[in-house]
Amino acid sequence: MNNRVTRLSKTFLKQMVLNQSCMSVVAIFILFLFGEIIFPGFISFSHVMSVLRMSVFLGIIALGQTLVVISGNEGIDLSVGSILSLGVVISAFILQGENLRIPIVLIVVPLIGFLLGIVSGAGIAYIGIPPLIMTLAMASVIEGSSLIITKGFPTGNAPPFLEVVGSGRIFEVPYLILLWGVIIVVVSLLLKRTKWGHILYGVGANSFTAELSGINVKRFRMVIYGICGAISAFGGLLLLSYTGTPYLNLGVPYLMPSIAAVAIGGISLAGGSGTYLGAVAGCIVLTTLNSILVALQTTEAMRQIAYGALLFLLIVAYTRRKSE
Repeated sequence: MNNRVTRLSKTFLKQMVLNQSCMSVVAIFILFLFGEIIFPGFISFSHVMSVLRMSVFLGIIALGQTLVVISGNEGIDLSVGSILSLGVVISAFILQGENLRIPIVLIVVPLIGFLLGIVSGAGIAYIGIPPLIMTLAMASVIEGSSLIITKGFPTGNAPPFLEVVGSGRIFEVPYLILLWGVIIVVVSLLLKRTKWGHILYGVGANSFTAELSGINVKRFRMVIYGICGAISAFGGLLLLSYTGTPYLNLGVPYLMPSIAAVAIGGISLAGGSGTYLGAVAGCIVLTTLNSILVALQTTEAMRQIAYGALLFLLIVAYTRRKSE
């Protein structure tokens, strides 16, 4: 009996190690514990809420990245940061501090992001341009266009209602965290419980089989890039709710962390597997690490090195355990 229990325990522990999402959760606890040891009060409720709120913006970008990566074809979208920045600028320009314009922005901004994503998706799916090259080119076009249109000085600002969304709380829990929680639940159900979600995983796992089953794989992947663009632009609107005023290239620093969060969360870069919850865990890992490094007064260069080292260690550990 004892031997059986021991075997079951070892099997359970091995499965936890193989599950990179579980490893990410463990990493979160370790980072918070480490932060508390160095800075007493690091795991206070207010600080944890602050870390989670800062994770929201990365989490929104990582959502679009997650869909692209799961769809396969070595998909990675390098334009998400630029579209996020554009979303901030366009939102502020349209809103001009007026609450009545919020419904317009909720339609126009994601639509612009969707169209930009569709352009990238069309180039990738129908012309055969590699995702990295196509989305990098799109990012350059977007950044250059934003600079020309704004002449380097974006105008406008967030209206009062949007600022409440970005900074307000209910029972000491920021509204942004509650909104992100709803998005996490909806997306998780969409991926696991709907036909569309099953198609997404099927296309990512084996596009040839998906094509034989009647799915237009090229069109589907093009639309996925469009959805990623819409999500990124919407993230720009949320980021404006937090900053209040627009700045150029606000979204660029979120690009590499969005890819790192996906990888840390156990989403296969080959496509066809992974969950958004895994990416969420990856986002919290990176944001917590950043909070510790900022508290230690490290430079931006050192923080980038730390991000890369953490990503490398987690992927190596996962690969070694999986080979065993």
